[in-house]
Amino acid sequence: MVVTAIPFGVGLETGRIENTIIFWLVPALAVLGASFFGKRISRRKSTARVDYARLLMGIAVAEVVISLLTLLFRGPISTLVISTLFVALYAFAKEGIPRILYQVAMYRYFVKAEEYARLAGLKAGLDIVAALGAILFSAAVVASGTWRYVLLFDALTFVVLSVTMWKVGRDPESVAPVPIAEKTTTRSGAAPDLRAGLVSVLIAIPLFHGVNAAFVNYLPLINQELGVMAASTSITLLAVLRAPGMLLGLGFDKIRKYVPARTWTTFLPVAYVLIALTYLASPNVWSVYALLFLGGLNVGVFAPSDAIIRNEIPEAHLVGFNVIVLRWLGVFQALACLSALAVFRTLTVHTGLLAIIVVASVVFAVLLPRIHANNPLLARPAPSEAVNA
Repeated sequence: MVVTAIPFGVGLETGRIENTIIFWLVPALAVLGASFFGKRISRRKSTARVDYARLLMGIAVAEVVISLLTLLFRGPISTLVISTLFVALYAFAKEGIPRILYQVAMYRYFVKAEEYARLAGLKAGLDIVAALGAILFSAAVVASGTWRYVLLFDALTFVVLSVTMWKVGRDPESVAPVPIAEKTTTRSGAAPDLRAGLVSVLIAIPLFHGVNAAFVNYLPLINQELGVMAASTSITLLAVLRAPGMLLGLGFDKIRKYVPARTWTTFLPVAYVLIALTYLASPNVWSVYALLFLGGLNVGVFAPSDAIIRNEIPEAHLVGFNVIVLRWLGVFQALACLSALAVFRTLTVHTGLLAIIVVASVVFAVLLPRIHANNPLLARPAPSEAVNA
């Protein structure tokens, strides 16, 4: 809700897409900074649940303060500065630090590890149900100009989450991960199935964030600028066209028996990039529909697939791999935002230049496994091990 209402609210209020881009550039830098806390966080595994509960409560307090400040100081510059400071804090505390440790391990505070495969899709489906309501609500508050009050409501949700984590959650027992294949590691690195899944995740997540930061995050404003559809209509469609992803997420445990998690993490990014380039080649409502539809699948299917794959990482290597993905996520998003800022400063939507940013994201994403070829999880197995695996 916050991710939708505040950037688009400020963008429409100021009439400049560049101001909206800042709300993704600042988080990218904050997330990148958070990636350097991996070693410190890995030393606090025993207090992770309570730490995260405190983190959520801190975000709630910050949201209340920022919301009151934006209500008191309504000038365009003060609104932009105050909102940007909040986004930096929010990204660091909610999207940065948790991705290092809690993103995949969160379920262990409430259910046993062996139950997660069954619940992963259900969780993703429920996430999208919440997102649908949030996006519809955001469309209304953006259109009415009351987006400043969203922070107060969002703060309440964080208080509930914090108390639930603190009082209801339980510290997990140390359990060995359930392997994807008969074994998850070889003498030289991860078993082939695990390695292939992690390679697809390493490529896909930075790529998604690079493409989104190039133009998809601002699609409602771009659609309005190009005359494709009104911004409020685009925001509403975000909710409607994510429904298929919601349905697949709810039945993901059954679906993955026929379509493995690695298939989703491999082919969804390919389809997403192709549709993104199709839109930039010829902006039209059909490519918008397809892009938003795939966005729903990314949330409802890709996210649980990613979690299932990472759940097979030996605990000693989990934080290390999460740090790699998080760091490149921040780099791709930051560079794409800076490039998009340069494009939109011309006050004209140059779709050809945006397409170049997307293609560059693809090229660099494909190179990431080579950059980390010496990582124990990403190293290719020796020929003899590959045959025996």
